[in-house]
Amino acid sequence: MNILILDWRDPKNPRSGGAEVITFKYAKHWARTGHSVCWICNTFPGCSRNEMLSGVKFIRVSPNLGFTVFELIFTYPLFLSAAILKAFRLIHTQKIDMVIDEIHGLPFFTPFYSRARNVLLVCEVAGPIWDKMFPFPISLIGKFLEKVIYYVYHNTETWAISQNTKKDIFDLNKNSNIKILPLGIDFKKRPNVKKFSFPSAVFLGRLVKMKGVESAIAAAADIAKKLPKFHLYIIGLAGNEYLDFLKNLAFDLKISKNVTFCGRLTEEAKYKLLAQCHFLLHPSYKEGFGLTVLEAGLMGTPTIARTGSSLDNLITHAHNGLIFTNNQNISNLFINYYSRQQYQKLQKGATKLATRYLWNKILTKL
Repeated sequence: MNILILDWRDPKNPRSGGAEVITFKYAKHWARTGHSVCWICNTFPGCSRNEMLSGVKFIRVSPNLGFTVFELIFTYPLFLSAAILKAFRLIHTQKIDMVIDEIHGLPFFTPFYSRARNVLLVCEVAGPIWDKMFPFPISLIGKFLEKVIYYVYHNTETWAISQNTKKDIFDLNKNSNIKILPLGIDFKKRPNVKKFSFPSAVFLGRLVKMKGVESAIAAAADIAKKLPKFHLYIIGLAGNEYLDFLKNLAFDLKISKNVTFCGRLTEEAKYKLLAQCHFLLHPSYKEGFGLTVLEAGLMGTPTIARTGSSLDNLITHAHNGLIFTNNQNISNLFINYYSRQQYQKLQKGATKLATRYLWNKILTKL
């Protein structure tokens, strides 16, 4: 079978996230099992326009998407047009059997030009993300367009990555043809390191407003008032303007010495830090699934996550992680659990949860 994937990023893009990890895992699996897989995505500085990775052919089209909201407003329509044109040519010159149209705010509108088996892949329905990421009235326009977009796809086969995402899709278009795509993580042996001797937490993800990194920094300030040696490690990339804002926020809260911005780490360094910290702080306002929760759990590190973000479907409060309802709860939960006997229960629960979602168990069932 010839499979075409349309996505705004690919796993080598510096701003790729969990969605690209998931898609690439399936793409590699399909390639290994004899299918031809091509992936159209956006360029990024220093990339190759055409590249073969693990049996998957990548075709990257420009222009590079910007970091800021206003850069995205101007560059995204140009990228989308170029990607659709490239996809149209491939679909009509080669025998493409299945097109996976991955939506992140905007899809690739495959029902209008593809007669192949079209699949809409949804990691999350944006919903409140529009308000967090875009100013008014763009946020209002985005939420309206999202409803229209899902109506366009109401007869299209749809894959959702979680039960919550499936419900969000159904609420928008009443599509009954929605399948939940099983997700997983690769097994990683826990490095031979101990938890830090001081209270610690880590934030892991793209540094954008909807991921709630500002809430993590505010919580760090509250925790440091009672635990002065507390340290927060922030793993992830941001645009220069937003990164400066976050650093200034830490400075204004008088916790610059308590916060380390790590940038993007190697996998080895990332897992080592996950193993050393006491908690993963995950204050994201909206998540499709929550791979970082599982990655941390595999390292024996439980998560403190926001209720309503979809992660409360993954985490059972006080069993394999903690759920907070407002930002003040983050510091209270951390202080109440990090050095007590219940913490070991959370560790064991988080590890047990993670081992249920290993790729080698999931892919063998497909």
